Amino acid sequence: MLLMQTINTDMAENKRLLDRVTVTVFRINQAANRGRFRGPKRVAAKLFDALWLQLVIGADLPGRAQCGPALRMPHGGRGVALHPNAVIGNRATIYHRVTIGGYSHDKMNVPTIGDDVYFGVGSTVLGRVKIGDGTRVGAGAILVGDITIGANARIGAGAVVDHDIPARL
Repeated sequence: MLLMQTINTDMAENKRLLDRVTVTVFRINQAANRGRFRGPKRVAAKLFDALWLQLVIGADLPGRAQCGPALRMPHGGRGVALHPNAVIGNRATIYHRVTIGGYSHDKMNVPTIGDDVYFGVGSTVLGRVKIGDGTRVGAGAILVGDITIGANARIGAGAVVDHDIPARL
């Protein structure tokens, strides 16, 4: 999908200006990491990243992170941290203070997240966690290890999950 199409899809999901600016800067950073003329594009993207995402918002949204269209980041993505190798599907909702990352130096030890997944405030996903489509992760929940969360699963607020969760029918 082209950059402008992705940004337009994101804009339809994010109604507040703060949310829109954050997602747009993240998408520009993603676009700077692919295609031709990466050098000049990356300099401009790093400037936006440093000024807006890191200084104003306090988020770590690396351009290498793969994230599908219609990304929703309520509250401007304040405090959100993504691993550069994380893979997030379409129509994800990521509230503030969410961490999606690895816990070792293994670059493949990162989460893979399906479509239509919701992350509540302050939830944490660490390790080789595979999350199925339509899953809802409650506020403050922690998912850790080499685990699989089935499609449409519901993880309660404050839960600590270190084993597989079956799909919810």
